[in-house]
Amino acid sequence: MQKYIFIILFVLVISACGSEEITYTAPPIEGDWSVRMIQTGGIAGVNRAVEVLSDGSYTVYQQAGAEGIKGQLTEAELNQLSDLVTNLEIKRSQSNSMCADCFEYNIEIQSGAGKKLILELDDLTLPDSGAEELVSFLSSLMQ
Repeated sequence: MQKYIFIILFVLVISACGSEEITYTAPPIEGDWSVRMIQTGGIAGVNRAVEVLSDGSYTVYQQAGAEGIKGQLTEAELNQLSDLVTNLEIKRSQSNSMCADCFEYNIEIQSGAGKKLILELDDLTLPDSGAEELVSFLSSLMQ
């Protein structure tokens, strides 16, 4: 009987943890900062990345191992990216999504102060995450 009570309690604890929502914020972007996003998955097996530095320079990698294409953000675009990162509030539940053909987004925000935020999202978790505008901005650079 005690064994079954333990199993029931274990399942309830796991269920409660799975529905808990946690909010993350990006580190302050000061000094030399960077934002990097790797997009993988989808039906075609995409594996591309973009990295933007605090001076507005960026590099797009259309496939892993490919040579990067360099560009420069306008001052307005750099300000927009800076605002997106500064105001970023990631809402994420503990539950993991299971989506076979979704795009997956790995975002790394590195501040000049040595602090880092790493996010792992997919097409199912992205809309409610708070990072949709940031992903959209970075994806537009990859086009």
